Amino acid sequence: NDRVHAELLRLAQDGRHDGAEIAISPAPTHADIASRVATHREAVTKELSRLTREGILRKEKGTLVITDLPRLQELVAGALGDLPDIV
Repeated sequence: NDRVHAELLRLAQDGRHDGAEIAISPAPTHADIASRVATHREAVTKELSRLTREGILRKEKGTLVITDLPRLQELVAGALGDLPDIV
């Protein structure tokens, strides 16, 4: 899960900032994310669903939107330590 969170932050660096949200377009497939972080697609699907339920992400029209970047950064920082600023 920590690797999925970190990959989302990496993708956010190239995303389109729209106010407090960051749009990643086109949205990567779950299989693409899984291959980048050396896990199974099912694990990515489960984690993205959890992040969506918690209001950190949403998906719309082929775009993955990070709706709560500070919370995502906290998840990664808790696992990895200090992070560079994205915004």
